[in-house]
Amino acid sequence: MINIKEEFTKEINETKDIDKIEDKIKYISFKLTKNKISRLKDNKKIEQRINELLKSYTKILKDENVENISTILSVIEGITKAASEEKENSIYRKIVQIGKLEKEIEEEKQELKDLLRNIYINMEKAAKVLDKNTQDFVQKAINDTKLKDVVLLGILKETTEEAMLTVLENKKDIEVLINQITQNIVYQSVEEGEISKAKIIEVSRIVLNVAIDIADEYQAVAKEILKGTTYGIKEAVVKAINKFNENLEFLPDETRDTRQEQILFEGLNIIDVNNDFLDLLRNSAKGSKGISKNILEDIIFEIDSPFSKIVKITADTKEGVLKKIERLKDNPKINEFKKRLTQKITDLNLEQKIKKIKNEDSLSTSKESKKLGTRAWEIAKNALESAVKGTKETLKKIDKDEDSLKK
Repeated sequence: MINIKEEFTKEINETKDIDKIEDKIKYISFKLTKNKISRLKDNKKIEQRINELLKSYTKILKDENVENISTILSVIEGITKAASEEKENSIYRKIVQIGKLEKEIEEEKQELKDLLRNIYINMEKAAKVLDKNTQDFVQKAINDTKLKDVVLLGILKETTEEAMLTVLENKKDIEVLINQITQNIVYQSVEEGEISKAKIIEVSRIVLNVAIDIADEYQAVAKEILKGTTYGIKEAVVKAINKFNENLEFLPDETRDTRQEQILFEGLNIIDVNNDFLDLLRNSAKGSKGISKNILEDIIFEIDSPFSKIVKITADTKEGVLKKIERLKDNPKINEFKKRLTQKITDLNLEQKIKKIKNEDSLSTSKESKKLGTRAWEIAKNALESAVKGTKETLKKIDKDEDSLKK
């Protein structure tokens, strides 16, 4: 068995250089502590042993006439290093594993992008042998499908930019069409796969940044661009959360796999999405040096309301999640899950940070982006024309009814 006093004193006395004594004290404190706690598994016993060792070490320092703030600091650093080394090494190993997994995920995502691009290219080639009418239908259908995959394909930024510029080139119904385009692009990007707050905020950020850049350049219509974009994003977020709530409603009342657990946890994240959305707008306004700054500040003032659609729809999310928690069956596994969910609800009272996700707006060919941007504009334009036509028909009907009444 190691004699603590003997070992500690020996290390101090063997150190002739006074400048190195602190390093020696730190080393021997680490070595002895590691030896004394290595077999202990219970945290309370470890803490008790460390307290005993601290008393012993400081007494030796006093007896050897080397006690001061620096040598005691060396003792404490040695003890804490010994106590935390195993956990630190475990964390480091896991970080290395995460790094490897992230690399594999990025490689597989790139493979998936390449696969999708090749599938679309081959389908477009195959369509060329069809008659002109069918070929047009196929091309439009392919473009519509691509619009849903703009994030995955890495062309969200370029597609949004081309769609907005197409609206500006046509110089008609700018705010309404940009609103419609933004709704379509943001909703389809967020809705594809699992809906999450992180994805909502990141897609919104990319689209909003495009709008800010264009607004600063086209100052005469900057207000229409930014209002159309901001309200379009807002409507897309409401639509996406409504879809999430519908999925939540059909979630089984007992957790059978981790996916169900993740959906409920994500529901608790989504509850706070309005604050994250407003923070995104505020940070974008602060970061803007052009005309967009003041316009965004005015828009924030308009939409920052406790009665906004996002606040109302996220209240439904919260209610849906809480109902699911209450319905969870009463067994030990589910009870543990309920505890974690309840803790998550408690944590929502604290300031939440936006989760960082990788920026997926990688460069793509301008030709492809322009094609999808034009298609996004066409969809928005058709929706607007349908709405106008419907309104005109309704007004004609009202006029006819009024004429009949007069007769």
